[in-house]
Amino acid sequence: MSVEWAALLVAVAFLGLLVVAVVRLGRMLRDLHAVVDALHREAVPLIADMHRMVERTAGDLDRVEDLLDSAEGLRESAGKIGATIETAATLTSSPLLRLAGLAAGLRRRRPNS
Repeated sequence: MSVEWAALLVAVAFLGLLVVAVVRLGRMLRDLHAVVDALHREAVPLIADMHRMVERTAGDLDRVEDLLDSAEGLRESAGKIGATIETAATLTSSPLLRLAGLAAGLRRRRPNS
């Protein structure tokens, strides 16, 4: 066998390996394409669902924030009402005590009939 024949055999073997590698690469690319398509079909609806859930959660958080603001307003109003009642009690108790004392004093001074 001559060197030319050996070189030709090596070239044919290399070409055969190259063809096998290209065929396998083609299959891998086809499989990869199928996987990407399946991922796309499943991921897009999931992402859309997550988007809707995030929007719904944001709306719920807004409502909770509104409730907390209302509760804070009620707490402030209750504090103001309590302070008003306390002030009213202070303002009315002193004259009432004086009036009760005056009435008691007048009863003692009245002669028994």
